[in-house]
Amino acid sequence: MTTTLLTLDNAMQLASNAFQPYGCVTGANAEDDSFSLSIMSLSGNEVLSVPHIPRTQYADPVRLAGVLEQMRLDLIHKGCNLEPWSMPYITDPSVIPESPPNY
Repeated sequence: MTTTLLTLDNAMQLASNAFQPYGCVTGANAEDDSFSLSIMSLSGNEVLSVPHIPRTQYADPVRLAGVLEQMRLDLIHKGCNLEPWSMPYITDPSVIPESPPNY
């Protein structure tokens, strides 16, 4: 990870990748440059919802990693089995790794 600042789109993409094999639906809130996310089980039930992730929590990749790791821990404590994940090393936010395909 680096101190490169992330855009809202970058942060939402990274969040979507962090909860595999569960689905992650993100939504931008342009009014205050924040986003929300919902984690969905394989059967389509919502298992976690975070209504507001402000720019102060997502712009810094290190801080976003901590936020996402805490959410992952919350899900694990609820009995969800997540694939291993770590925040990628980001040198250029324009080339954030794509989501792996869901099979």
